Parts: sequence; structure tokens; C-alpha cells
Amino acid sequence: MKTPRNALLLLGIILPSLIVPIYADSSSGLVVSTNKDSYQPGDKVTISGSVPQIIDNNPVTIIVRNPMGNVYDVGQVKLLNNLFVHDFVINDDSLGGSYTVNVKYGTSSSQLHFVLNAGFLTTIPIYDSEIKIRTNSTNPIKYGDVSVSTVDKTIIISMDTTGITGNSAYQQYQIPKQVIDTPRGNIIVKIDDKQTLCPQSETDTSRILDCNIPANSKEIEFVGTLVIPEFGPLVGLIILASISSVIVLSRITKTYF
Repeated sequence: MKTPRNALLLLGIILPSLIVPIYADSSSGLVVSTNKDSYQPGDKVTISGSVPQIIDNNPVTIIVRNPMGNVYDVGQVKLLNNLFVHDFVINDDSLGGSYTVNVKYGTSSSQLHFVLNAGFLTTIPIYDSEIKIRTNSTNPIKYGDVSVSTVDKTIIISMDTTGITGNSAYQQYQIPKQVIDTPRGNIIVKIDDKQTLCPQSETDTSRILDCNIPANSKEIEFVGTLVIPEFGPLVGLIILASISSVIVLSRITKTYF
């Protein structure tokens, strides 16, 4: 009877080390990790690590494959000392499932995996752009009217949260920086006029806010220091063209009269 117990004890020690997906096998001396073990479309994946020994000016080669085995992303990364970092943003139409990351440097190689949860996408048009909202499953929140204030630098969106079961619902807001932004700072989030904490990250073009929306909430407000003008670029071009026409006509009038 002691042998089965010892076997179970051994499995209990080994299995936890096998199910952690964010770190690669470092037996080759090449150490690799991702910043998270699971992602959603629009997230930024950061792959970082170190090499055992620098070989000339050779770059680190990184190949990411989707669940079908097709190449999804490729990187040739230069070393900083013996360290490297590569990142990319997951496309909205990416296939959900397990992704494989293969890293090679010289004769050393390593492999790890991460999971992409496709989730459910809702879009809210803001003039000629849009805010994307992702959830892990069907979205229990319905979004309504949008109010933009260039004076207060705010965007307010009404919500119907009667579909929430439980105390709250997770929502990931992917907001283009051309819509609203706070350079070198964070966007302030208010729910029913009460400031709430939403972890934030950013890419070159957008900000990503992970929020838990309480049940019975009526509206969400984003406060920044820059907000999209009340007229879009097309209207701005029309205004500019009108001003140019007035200037030209005034010069012609002065010429002939």
C-alpha cells in the first residue's frame, strides 16, 4: 500500500510544474517567459528572456504559431547585454486557443505556450473611431448613448446592467488614443460618478482598461487630458477648405476692385 501513496505524492510534486505555461524550459540555458499566461484580442504580448552566452551579433529568433500551427508572428530581436524583449498586439480576428512560442539563439532553443481567449466583442462608435469592449463570454451589459465633452475632456456612456448575474461583470475597454488619452498618466474611470480603479496598460495606439462593472450601474465615464474634437477630421477639412476659399475670394476681390 505504500507504493501507490508514494506515486501519488510524486505526481503531486511534478504536475504543478508542468501546468505553468508562462515559463519555458531553461535546460538549454535559454530563459524565456511571457508577461501573462492568457490573453484576449487587443492585448499586448511581451516575450522576454536571456541567453546563456552572446554569440557575435546574432539576433534571437522568435516564432509564434497559432492553434492551427500557422505562423502568427516572427521577431528578430537584438540583444541588450544578454537580454532580449519582443512584443506584439493580438489582432481582433485571432483564433482562440493555445499558441506556441519557439525561441532560438545559436544552438540553444526553447518553447512555451500561452492561451488566447477570444471572448465576446462589443463596439461603441465615437465619431470616426470606436471603443472596443471585450468580455470572457456573452456581454451582459448593453451600452447606450454616448456624450463627449471637449471642455471637461470626458466621454460618458450610458449602461443597462440588468443582465448582470452576481455582483459585477468584467469588461475590457480598448480605447484608441485618438479618442481620449492622458499622456504619461492614466485615464480616470468613474462609474455613476464614483471613481473606480481599473488596471491599465497601453500600446502605441490604444489604452487597455480592465474593469469590473458593479450590477445596477447606470453610466461609465472616462476622463483624460485629451479628447477627440466634437467634429471629426472630415468636418475639420471642410472648415479648412471653407476658410481657404474665403481667403482666395478676398484676394480676388481686392485685385479687381
